Amino acid sequence: MGTGSPVEFRETLGAGDIGPETILFIDRASRQQAEMPALIQVMGESGRVVILGDSLADLDLVELLRSRPMDHLISEGTPEEVELVVTSQKLLSGDIFGLEKYLAWGAATNEAEVSTYEEKRAALFAVGRAAESVGASRRVATKIESAADELLMNALYDAPAAASGVERRPKAGTIQPTVPLDESGKTALLRYACDGRHFAVSVLDRYGLLDKKRILDSVLRARNAQGRPVEVGQGGAGLGLYFVLSSVTRFIVNIDPGVQTEVICLFDLRERGRDSEGWARSLHIFTAGQ
Repeated sequence: MGTGSPVEFRETLGAGDIGPETILFIDRASRQQAEMPALIQVMGESGRVVILGDSLADLDLVELLRSRPMDHLISEGTPEEVELVVTSQKLLSGDIFGLEKYLAWGAATNEAEVSTYEEKRAALFAVGRAAESVGASRRVATKIESAADELLMNALYDAPAAASGVERRPKAGTIQPTVPLDESGKTALLRYACDGRHFAVSVLDRYGLLDKKRILDSVLRARNAQGRPVEVGQGGAGLGLYFVLSSVTRFIVNIDPGVQTEVICLFDLRERGRDSEGWARSLHIFTAGQ
């Protein structure tokens, strides 16, 4: 209701209860009772489903997320009102880009255009120091810096490589510090900010090629590799994305297809090691014009 949209609450749900432009928030128990294929068919291309109280650790759910309307998962027991409002507002307005939406008003944002390995190294150092300066533990600061590193490699190497049909990253030691990682000359925009509760990092590329299939495939690849170590940068945007998904509190992808992709990672500064699920507690994939 805070977004200006009418809200209906239902104890039971059938295909006749929703229209093609519905934004449906459904919890685990209701999802298991409802006939999801029929609901998905009624909602069509313009409907949206936000799943509450489930986890990426559930492989059946990961497969269900491949369905067109199901682009959002919030697995926390009691979702934060801010996350529900932001998700609803982005779906209703189509204004999907910007990490500011997920932070308290007034949080200062830092940003840097990155194109070379040297610039990436300097930017990552700044991100790590910023995380430590706001009270992040060494463990969390390392996760923030490592996730930012992976996102920059996705933007500066994997995205242009995918556009050209080449999917292999350069080996360590073969990268020249002052030579652009993206041979086309395009840069990646790194942004980061903190509001005291969450530290947010985003990286924007100028390709718009990342999609839900690749994200979910990376989850399944990682589950198949469970028990074996996963290194940052291993396997391009596959296991690398798994590393990010397993490190962050919230994972948001904003896509303008063929134009740009913005990946936003939120880290809960209050989280302790025992609180971590090993998977992002929230997954959101927004696509411009849809």
